[in-house]
Amino acid sequence: MGNVSAYNINAALARSPEGIAFGKVAQRVKAADFTDGGGTSGTLTMNQQIPAKSFVLGTFVNVIEAFDDDTSAALKVGKTSGEDEFSDGTSIDVSSAGVAGDSPEDPLEFLASAQSVYLQLTSDSDFTDVAAGDGEMIVEVWYLTADRSDLTRGYPDRNRKG
Repeated sequence: MGNVSAYNINAALARSPEGIAFGKVAQRVKAADFTDGGGTSGTLTMNQQIPAKSFVLGTFVNVIEAFDDDTSAALKVGKTSGEDEFSDGTSIDVSSAGVAGDSPEDPLEFLASAQSVYLQLTSDSDFTDVAAGDGEMIVEVWYLTADRSDLTRGYPDRNRKG
């Protein structure tokens, strides 16, 4: 039957006539990774971008170690700094360990160009307390993409002759 894996299935979808595939940008984030804004919030730009020609599906957060060094910790995930377009116009509570997620504010919004993902973590008083803590999470933003370049690199395209 051959090697059946998520990557192989996704690559086959990308090379199919439909030409669309699932993808995600993901990053393990620790409290100290955020830049302290000098008030109640810290910011971080994720290392990867959502590729051009994509539709955003939603955000998934796995809080491994709670961001509990202050009374509260709320995460915004957006396409501009300090905004929350990828977390449904709200914040995701990361003050306790566990998983959380949200749909985007504009479900299946089309991104014509590559898009950075911005995180803003807000505490109730002083972000310095949060930044000094042991909080750790994995943030994932899932999307459908018609940009097949990453998924088909090095693989023949069955739909193209020559």
